[in-house]
Amino acid sequence: MSKTDDFHLPALPLNAVRVFVEAARQLNFSRAGRVLGMSQGGVSRHVATLERYFGQPLFARSGTSVRLTDAGRLYFDTVQDALSTIELATRQLAQSQAGTRLIVRTSLPTFAMTTLIPALPGFQPAAPVAVDLVTSLSPPGPGDSYDVLVTRDLAVTGAEHWLLAAENLVCVASPARCREFANQPISQWQFLAAQSRPDVLAAWSAQLGVQAAGIHVSASFDHYFLAIAAATGGMGHLVVPELLVAEPLRRGHLLRASPAAVRGDASYSAYINPRSTAPETARVFCRWLKGWFRQAQEGPADALQKH
Repeated sequence: MSKTDDFHLPALPLNAVRVFVEAARQLNFSRAGRVLGMSQGGVSRHVATLERYFGQPLFARSGTSVRLTDAGRLYFDTVQDALSTIELATRQLAQSQAGTRLIVRTSLPTFAMTTLIPALPGFQPAAPVAVDLVTSLSPPGPGDSYDVLVTRDLAVTGAEHWLLAAENLVCVASPARCREFANQPISQWQFLAAQSRPDVLAAWSAQLGVQAAGIHVSASFDHYFLAIAAATGGMGHLVVPELLVAEPLRRGHLLRASPAAVRGDASYSAYINPRSTAPETARVFCRWLKGWFRQAQEGPADALQKH
């Protein structure tokens, strides 16, 4: 067996690593001590412990000022990101234990971006609640961690079900495009489509008595958040669930190309996870969301401001 096989480093002084990183951030042992809640002498002792461990200086000292040596700079650059990640994860876990956190999962990424996130500041229950929003198109599995599922096309067996609202469909376009095609029949309009909702355009045209063969789709996009951006940019007319375009309609970035909204075949629902650790808070959220949907359908252009 070689001599190197017999060589074992002593245990890594992790407390000293934490103190070193703060001292390197501050380049001042007194300031580092104030951040860490210890004396300047305590900082110096921890740094000295780490320097003995490495067998070389990490700081060059000159009076009350310090600077990193080449070895100290290399070590600081290596460990500071890892320590910052540990600090952040620790704070997040501590915050999650300090109060109620509600994990809201949705299979509707465009709804989350354009509607739910702007509305969330209006959720103000009696006790403070932090809402974490996650999106996934897949049905939740038995072991998935979430409290509420907001969806249009999924279901959770055995879960408490809240019917939030039926879906209304509108046809919108940019102001310039509305003016350009104002006197032309629908058969002359160029439509945009979202591949995630192939049913919408067919449902809208059927209720208006427009033959599907007379609908010309000039471009299609994976999701509505892309199609809405294209419509706002003037690329074409878009048939879309009314809630998703409440804000651009309010701001005048989009206009209704046809005055009437039609009832779609889909509806929005919320399910409370049977394994939720905060079922009462989940019910409070669902009750608020149902009220928000009701008010949004009564006046979608004002819904985000009222909540």
